[in-house]
Amino acid sequence: MQSMEKTQTSGFAKFASLVYLYTGLGITFWMLSAFALSKNQAFVFPILQWTARHGFLSFMVMLIVPVMLIYLCQAMAQRSYFLTFVCYLAFLFALSFIGVPLFFAYSATAIMRALAISSVTFIVMAGYGYLTKTNLMSWNRTLTVGLIAVIVVSLLNLLLFKSSLGQLLISVVTIILFMGYIALDSQSLKRIYQTVPSSSLGAIALVASVNLVLDFINLLTSILAIFGNDN
Repeated sequence: MQSMEKTQTSGFAKFASLVYLYTGLGITFWMLSAFALSKNQAFVFPILQWTARHGFLSFMVMLIVPVMLIYLCQAMAQRSYFLTFVCYLAFLFALSFIGVPLFFAYSATAIMRALAISSVTFIVMAGYGYLTKTNLMSWNRTLTVGLIAVIVVSLLNLLLFKSSLGQLLISVVTIILFMGYIALDSQSLKRIYQTVPSSSLGAIALVASVNLVLDFINLLTSILAIFGNDN
């Protein structure tokens, strides 16, 4: 019995390590893709101009396309690691368009500082979620309601109010929300590991890292919105 428990603990530790590795590589790929796109101004400027003219439509496109690719990753996870990996890269590339404006709006110093703060925050909250014995699933409902409220208020502020103070408050709430999501998603890795066949763990680790990548990106952009005004 103890041998079996040790084996399960060791197996889960390897799975979690793989998820966090994919998360780190995914965030790096996202940043590099966004940076490369920002340097191709002939390609990216028309897209930015279109998004500026069609705020609501661009918001919906940036929301729907990554979600569709996430569902495609999940659908491929039980079939093929290669196809899951391709969908994962497509998801990160599509998401990188959200990161392009960061390289125009903020200085390199501000971005590096926000990356450092986000990384430390991520490690702390992920470590808490991984190690705590408290069941964090009770947070799920509150975080979901909070996220829906942030999306709705963000849309209203984008289309109607255009308030800088409102955007600041939205960023503060977003940071708190995704700190909670990092802990929750880290703890959820245990449940994921216990419910999937070992033959699919590599592909499932890719899919599991998607939520953590999204958590980090939302944390980073919100921290930049608050502390990145030195440019």
